[in-house]
Amino acid sequence: MCTSLSIKSNEGHNFFGRNMDLAYDFNQSVLIIPRNHQFKDKVTKDMVKTKYAIIGIGAIIDNHPAIADAMNEKGLACAGLNFDGYSYVEEEIVPGKKNIAPYDFIHWVLANHETVDEVKDAIKDLELVKVPINEKTPLPTLHWMIVDKTGKSIVVEKTKEKFAVHDNTVGVMTNNPTFDWHITNLNEYMYITPNHPKDVKWSNQELTPLGVGAGTLGIPGDFESVSRFVRIAYIRAHMPSIENDTTAVTQFFHMLDYVKMVKGGVITRDGMEDLTRYSSCMDQEKGIYYYRNYNNNRINAIDMHKEDLDATEIKVFPYLETQDINYQN
Repeated sequence: MCTSLSIKSNEGHNFFGRNMDLAYDFNQSVLIIPRNHQFKDKVTKDMVKTKYAIIGIGAIIDNHPAIADAMNEKGLACAGLNFDGYSYVEEEIVPGKKNIAPYDFIHWVLANHETVDEVKDAIKDLELVKVPINEKTPLPTLHWMIVDKTGKSIVVEKTKEKFAVHDNTVGVMTNNPTFDWHITNLNEYMYITPNHPKDVKWSNQELTPLGVGAGTLGIPGDFESVSRFVRIAYIRAHMPSIENDTTAVTQFFHMLDYVKMVKGGVITRDGMEDLTRYSSCMDQEKGIYYYRNYNNNRINAIDMHKEDLDATEIKVFPYLETQDINYQN
């Protein structure tokens, strides 16, 4: 369970990020994968090269980077969100295709492309294959939201029926079902408005709203993927003009708060608490990765352009989970 979002400031800079909703941590950290880094592909056994440097949150598993969400030095960004029950990968390598495992999809997108249009063209020759990263780690079931620094966005989904690329006209994504289903479902909520309803008269009875916010009556408030999609699409569609980049970061995290999950809200079938482990926001123009997590509300920022992007080894930044309170006396 996750939510991703893309917005633009009045300065023309695009911002992209997500809520990572999980019942467990995955040893995540902020990683910078430099241009010269290489690792062995689990599918083909070839060495994978990194053309464009990448910054994002992920984990290094058996010397293999597994990225959850990130952007590259050209401002292209991507996040993988759970797509349980719908995701499909091939059992065997498909001849004539570029075959990769699903946990390498984000690296493939960001290490090799600058724009959404480039990805749309290249993905025609791509195939996803069922090869685990190791024996202990389950294969992820994912679909992906991709955004370039112009704000152009797509959603990529591989189901048993097809490998689909959807133009993302609403700038958000959650989980299953498929993206086109979510878009159709928005028609059920087209009457939702931030505006206060006018008083009306039924027969001889005057009716007036009982409080502020009555225009949003009927918007789903639960944590299911379908409901979070409606809420984040609604709040994005009605957000005020964002005057500058600092305001954009602030507004971005507030918008993700609208769909975040807290302890006690959702218990999985296994009896585990599903919650928003972290929230991220990427300034795709400046290359700054912002994040905060469940235990530390402070916004932390890492500027990829302050690092050596021509290095050969991945740089791992501490994942700051201790609450950082600013005492004023």
